[in-house]
Amino acid sequence: MSQPPDAVPFRVPGRTSPAELRYVYLNLRDHPRGQLQLAALVAAGFVPCLVVDEDSPLAEAGRSGQLAELSQVAGYAEPEPTSEFCRRHGIAHRTVADHNDETTVELLRTARADLVALGDTRILKPHILTLAPHGIVNVHPGYLPEVRGNHPYLWAIIHDLPQGVSVHLIDAEVDRGPLLRTRRVPIPDGIGLPDLVHLLNEECATLLVETMRQIVDGTATLIPQPGDARLTFRQARPEIRELARTMLRERATAPVAGR
Repeated sequence: MSQPPDAVPFRVPGRTSPAELRYVYLNLRDHPRGQLQLAALVAAGFVPCLVVDEDSPLAEAGRSGQLAELSQVAGYAEPEPTSEFCRRHGIAHRTVADHNDETTVELLRTARADLVALGDTRILKPHILTLAPHGIVNVHPGYLPEVRGNHPYLWAIIHDLPQGVSVHLIDAEVDRGPLLRTRRVPIPDGIGLPDLVHLLNEECATLLVETMRQIVDGTATLIPQPGDARLTFRQARPEIRELARTMLRERATAPVAGR
């Protein structure tokens, strides 16, 4: 497939295999999407030199919110704690109170990593963004640039926007950094919110691994996002989540034209 004219190569010099790429992985403590991405990376040979979990009220809210949906998915099993996963795989693991704090700064400086990759995290402040020589890779469970901000899959339902996942480098603006990969995700007829969350989580893990492979293969490119005035959505309140859930149910039962 041809690349847009504004695409530029993205390479990490001297890193041509998963084992050579040195990166730190950040996640809110035991956030299921972040855990799934980490497991997929390790299975593909991309073993981080360090995993840093944030243990905070924000982390607990994110974890419990995801599990409230995922626990309704048939056959879903909650992952083992990240600390145990790291112990089994011989990966250094640390816990901090806030990914923007001085402890995180010191951990990133000491790690001397090429990249930082994110699971689910709070918004990182500018002083953290400077600590990864080749950038910070984020996986967004929404299709950029159409759906920026928090809970993109909910807002996509409500505003009839495309569902998808995106991998990009982060900058000082929310979800506006240059794109590495995007993928639209077709939504099966009759899907409920728990299964949609599960599907998008799996797509996030798959696209992140594919992107990391492109980075070490030397085929990754960065595509600037348009500097437009599209909304950056805020965190969805409970009533917004319930509205999205209702809209999915209504679509599942709506009559099909011509039948």
